[in-house]
Amino acid sequence: MAQQATSTEPLLIHVKEQLPVRGEPSWGETILDDGRNELALICDKPGDSNDAHLHPDYDEWWVVFQGEIIWEIGDYPPVHAKEGDIVVCPAGKRHHIKTVGTEPSLRLAVSKHGSNHDVRGDRSSELEPLPEQELPPNLLVTKPDEILAHFGEPRWGHDIVENQINRAMLISHAPGMANEAHWHPDFDEWWAVLKGEITWEVGAGRPKIHARAGDIVFVPKGMRHHIYTGGDETSLRLAVMTHDAPHIYTDGDAGAPPPRA
Repeated sequence: MAQQATSTEPLLIHVKEQLPVRGEPSWGETILDDGRNELALICDKPGDSNDAHLHPDYDEWWVVFQGEIIWEIGDYPPVHAKEGDIVVCPAGKRHHIKTVGTEPSLRLAVSKHGSNHDVRGDRSSELEPLPEQELPPNLLVTKPDEILAHFGEPRWGHDIVENQINRAMLISHAPGMANEAHWHPDFDEWWAVLKGEITWEVGAGRPKIHARAGDIVFVPKGMRHHIYTGGDETSLRLAVMTHDAPHIYTDGDAGAPPPRA
């Protein structure tokens, strides 16, 4: 179900369930606006592409939920991404996106709240080499299997996107592992589940949220959340917060301000 404004209630969005609801591609729909970001689901059939453009004042990024997609970002060599991959286009870089392969693609596009996509740019006939980095993620594309292999056994977290709008962190937990329950006073948080089974306990007396790979979970500011991994598979989730990301831990602290129920 589409959600086109900032929500005051927790949400669980089963991304792939949007495919039969919306029908044949191509289509795009805003599913959530958290006040910082507009989240849009975009479905294209093989051969479809966007109108190449750039954003001078913010990084745009995507999570691939299905299919194979090629990005041309700036004057870098093309980037080939598949299900579970995270692709980032730095501010000011032109990007052209094309679906390839044999099945429709489905991607989550994370854009700045109130942004436009009308600024055009040209791609040079000469490619520039990708910037070298000692540790993942690569500046442009992060592949979960590679980052899991790099950091090894959980528990761990690693920043994927960090800019003036967002801090997006990949978090890996083994079955049975949990975060320390907390809440955020001044920002909404959301997660894209990339691997495994994860449960959210949100607020007080509310139903638990059970999410699997391919789901998005949203928790409004002020609501306590406790997150733990179930099943028998290591989980991987992308947590999207603000750059400063203040956390208030109330369990066991009688002096802490109470969260919203």
